[in-house]
Amino acid sequence: MNNQRQIFLHGPLGQRQFREVLGTQLAGLIIKPEPIWLVSPWLSDFPLLDNRAGEWDALNPSWGSREISFNEVLACAVNEGCVLRLVTKNDSKNASFINHLKNRLLSSAKFFLKRDDPVHTKGLLTRHFFLKGSMNYTFSGANRNDEHLILTSDKDMISEAFIEFKGQYEFEDEG
Repeated sequence: MNNQRQIFLHGPLGQRQFREVLGTQLAGLIIKPEPIWLVSPWLSDFPLLDNRAGEWDALNPSWGSREISFNEVLACAVNEGCVLRLVTKNDSKNASFINHLKNRLLSSAKFFLKRDDPVHTKGLLTRHFFLKGSMNYTFSGANRNDEHLILTSDKDMISEAFIEFKGQYEFEDEG
């Protein structure tokens, strides 16, 4: 049984595949929340879900008929109960993404931020999937750059990644 999928983002097909994979995985987290690790040296927003036909209204009716950004979908998942641990570089270029995310979060949301300057790892990790590869979670990463990602549901790889992330990126503000 194949529990991995490769995505090459060097053209419109790969870009669409990436948005479909990431959008579907985050939609699943909105429905059934679980902890999320997002590790990306650079962050900026990009269109993720196309809701112009209302296909995603059941997730969040307030989105309306428009394209929904990565930041909005991530915030929705956290507001629905996902615990988000975000690791990124301590750089002003990431501030806009982080500020928009914080402004979208409810006071009850569980969000932990670590700014770690030597970070180079990139991935989105949950108990059920790991989306890893060369891509920063930025507009350019999702739309312009030549990137390679692997989506895996392999339990051993996910478990190893959790151990590594927890060991590498300690969160002092967790209580």
